[in-house]
Amino acid sequence: MKPVFSVIIIVSFFIFMTGCQISEEDAIEAAKNVFYESFSTSEVVEANFAGEQVDLYLPRGMEVTEEIDFNVQLERNEQIFLLFFIPFEPWDSEVHLLRDQEFENNATVLEVVEEGDKRGYLVITPAEDGQYKVIVGIGGAKITTISTVANLAESTEMMAGILHTVQYKE
Repeated sequence: MKPVFSVIIIVSFFIFMTGCQISEEDAIEAAKNVFYESFSTSEVVEANFAGEQVDLYLPRGMEVTEEIDFNVQLERNEQIFLLFFIPFEPWDSEVHLLRDQEFENNATVLEVVEEGDKRGYLVITPAEDGQYKVIVGIGGAKITTISTVANLAESTEMMAGILHTVQYKE
Protein backbone atom coordinates (compact mmCIF):
# COMPACT_ATOMS: atom_id res chain seq x y z
CA MET A 1 0.00 0.00 0.00
CA LYS A 2 2.89 2.37 0.71
CA PRO A 3 4.26 2.35 -2.88
CA VAL A 4 0.82 3.28 -4.28
CA PHE A 5 0.48 6.10 -1.75
CA SER A 6 3.97 7.37 -2.64
CA VAL A 7 3.15 7.36 -6.35
CA ILE A 8 -0.07 9.29 -5.70
CA ILE A 9 1.82 11.90 -3.67
CA ILE A 10 4.52 12.29 -6.33
CA VAL A 11 1.98 12.60 -9.15
CA SER A 12 -0.06 15.10 -7.12
CA PHE A 13 3.09 17.13 -6.43
CA PHE A 14 3.96 17.33 -10.14
CA ILE A 15 0.40 18.31 -11.06
CA PHE A 16 0.45 21.01 -8.37
CA MET A 17 3.83 22.35 -9.51
CA THR A 18 2.75 22.40 -13.16
CA GLY A 19 -0.36 24.36 -12.20
CA CYS A 20 1.74 26.95 -10.34
CA GLN A 21 4.04 27.69 -13.25
CA ILE A 22 3.21 30.63 -15.45
CA SER A 23 2.85 29.94 -19.16
CA GLU A 24 5.00 31.78 -21.68
CA GLU A 25 1.91 33.47 -23.11
CA ASP A 26 0.78 34.66 -19.67
CA ALA A 27 4.29 35.89 -18.81
CA ILE A 28 4.56 37.83 -22.07
CA GLU A 29 1.10 39.33 -21.60
CA ALA A 30 2.00 40.37 -18.03
CA ALA A 31 5.23 41.99 -19.29
CA LYS A 32 3.28 43.95 -21.91
CA ASN A 33 0.77 45.08 -19.29
CA VAL A 34 3.41 46.40 -16.87
CA PHE A 35 5.15 48.14 -19.76
CA TYR A 36 1.96 49.99 -20.75
CA GLU A 37 1.09 50.72 -17.10
CA SER A 38 4.48 52.41 -16.63
CA PHE A 39 3.34 55.09 -19.10
CA SER A 40 -0.05 55.63 -17.51
CA THR A 41 1.02 55.98 -13.89
CA SER A 42 1.18 59.41 -12.30
CA GLU A 43 3.47 58.20 -9.53
CA VAL A 44 6.70 60.18 -9.39
CA VAL A 45 9.75 58.19 -8.33
CA GLU A 46 12.86 60.08 -7.32
CA ALA A 47 16.33 59.08 -8.45
CA ASN A 48 18.35 57.33 -5.74
CA PHE A 49 21.58 56.89 -7.73
CA ALA A 50 23.77 59.77 -8.82
CA GLY A 51 26.23 58.68 -11.48
CA GLU A 52 28.84 60.57 -13.42
CA GLN A 53 26.58 61.14 -16.45
CA VAL A 54 23.10 60.21 -15.29
CA ASP A 55 20.87 60.10 -12.20
CA LEU A 56 18.24 57.37 -11.94
CA TYR A 57 16.15 55.24 -9.63
CA LEU A 58 17.49 51.79 -8.74
CA PRO A 59 14.99 49.24 -7.41
CA ARG A 60 15.83 47.55 -4.12
CA GLY A 61 18.62 45.01 -4.47
CA MET A 62 19.93 46.49 -7.70
CA GLU A 63 23.42 47.93 -7.85
CA VAL A 64 25.61 49.67 -10.40
CA THR A 65 28.55 47.43 -11.29
CA GLU A 66 30.09 49.61 -14.00
CA GLU A 67 29.59 53.05 -15.48
CA ILE A 68 31.33 54.10 -18.69
CA ASP A 69 30.56 56.61 -21.44
CA PHE A 70 26.83 56.41 -22.21
CA ASN A 71 26.46 52.99 -20.54
CA VAL A 72 25.62 51.76 -17.07
CA GLN A 73 25.80 48.10 -16.08
CA LEU A 74 23.38 47.11 -13.32
CA GLU A 75 22.98 43.85 -11.47
CA ARG A 76 20.32 42.30 -9.28
CA ASN A 77 20.43 38.71 -8.05
CA GLU A 78 23.08 37.85 -10.64
CA GLN A 79 20.88 39.18 -13.48
CA ILE A 80 22.69 41.82 -15.54
CA PHE A 81 20.94 44.86 -17.00
CA LEU A 82 22.65 47.14 -19.52
CA LEU A 83 21.52 50.76 -19.80
CA PHE A 84 22.52 52.60 -22.98
CA PHE A 85 21.75 56.28 -23.42
CA ILE A 86 22.31 59.16 -25.80
CA PRO A 87 21.79 62.32 -23.72
CA PHE A 88 21.16 64.65 -26.67
CA GLU A 89 18.34 62.49 -28.10
CA PRO A 90 14.85 63.69 -27.13
CA TRP A 91 12.47 61.41 -25.21
CA ASP A 92 10.41 60.86 -28.36
CA SER A 93 13.43 59.80 -30.46
CA GLU A 94 13.23 56.63 -32.54
CA VAL A 95 16.99 56.05 -32.73
CA HIS A 96 17.09 52.90 -30.57
CA LEU A 97 13.65 51.75 -31.68
CA LEU A 98 14.59 51.69 -35.36
CA ARG A 99 17.87 49.91 -34.67
CA ASP A 100 16.22 47.29 -32.46
CA GLN A 101 13.47 46.72 -35.04
CA GLU A 102 16.21 45.94 -37.55
CA PHE A 103 18.27 43.63 -35.33
CA GLU A 104 15.48 41.89 -33.40
CA ASN A 105 13.72 40.51 -36.47
CA ASN A 106 12.52 37.33 -34.72
CA ALA A 107 10.97 39.16 -31.76
CA THR A 108 7.92 37.66 -30.12
CA VAL A 109 6.83 41.12 -28.96
CA LEU A 110 7.38 44.58 -30.40
CA GLU A 111 5.15 47.12 -28.70
CA VAL A 112 5.40 50.90 -29.18
CA VAL A 113 3.65 53.53 -27.09
CA GLU A 114 3.55 57.32 -27.34
CA GLU A 115 2.52 59.19 -24.24
CA GLY A 116 3.00 62.93 -24.00
CA ASP A 117 6.52 63.77 -25.09
CA LYS A 118 7.79 60.18 -24.71
CA ARG A 119 7.99 57.33 -27.21
CA GLY A 120 8.66 53.98 -25.62
CA TYR A 121 8.99 50.45 -26.83
CA LEU A 122 9.20 46.89 -25.57
CA VAL A 123 10.94 44.07 -27.44
CA ILE A 124 10.90 40.47 -26.23
CA THR A 125 12.93 37.97 -28.24
CA PRO A 126 13.54 34.27 -27.51
CA ALA A 127 17.09 33.60 -26.33
CA GLU A 128 18.93 30.42 -25.41
CA ASP A 129 17.78 27.89 -22.80
CA GLY A 130 14.15 29.02 -22.80
CA GLN A 131 15.02 32.53 -21.71
CA TYR A 132 14.12 35.84 -23.34
CA LYS A 133 16.03 38.96 -24.30
CA VAL A 134 14.05 41.95 -23.07
CA ILE A 135 14.60 45.51 -24.28
CA VAL A 136 12.73 48.51 -22.94
CA GLY A 137 13.46 51.86 -24.55
CA ILE A 138 12.30 55.43 -24.15
CA GLY A 139 13.68 57.93 -26.64
CA GLY A 140 17.47 57.90 -26.56
CA ALA A 141 17.71 55.51 -23.61
CA LYS A 142 17.21 51.78 -23.48
CA ILE A 143 17.87 48.96 -21.05
CA THR A 144 18.42 45.31 -21.96
CA THR A 145 18.54 42.04 -20.02
CA ILE A 146 18.09 38.29 -20.37
CA SER A 147 15.16 37.02 -18.31
CA THR A 148 13.48 33.77 -17.43
CA VAL A 149 9.81 33.32 -18.28
CA ALA A 150 8.92 33.57 -14.60
CA ASN A 151 10.70 36.95 -14.26
CA LEU A 152 9.59 38.61 -17.52
CA ALA A 153 7.03 40.93 -15.94
CA GLU A 154 9.22 41.82 -12.97
CA SER A 155 12.22 42.54 -15.20
CA THR A 156 10.11 44.65 -17.56
CA GLU A 157 8.60 46.59 -14.67
CA MET A 158 12.03 47.35 -13.17
CA MET A 159 13.48 48.35 -16.53
CA ALA A 160 10.61 50.69 -17.39
CA GLY A 161 10.72 52.16 -13.89
CA ILE A 162 14.42 52.92 -14.23
CA LEU A 163 14.01 54.54 -17.65
CA HIS A 164 11.21 56.81 -16.49
CA THR A 165 13.58 58.29 -13.87
CA VAL A 166 16.67 58.86 -16.03
CA GLN A 167 17.98 62.41 -15.73
CA TYR A 168 21.01 63.39 -17.79
CA LYS A 169 23.77 65.53 -16.34
CA GLU A 170 25.35 68.31 -18.33
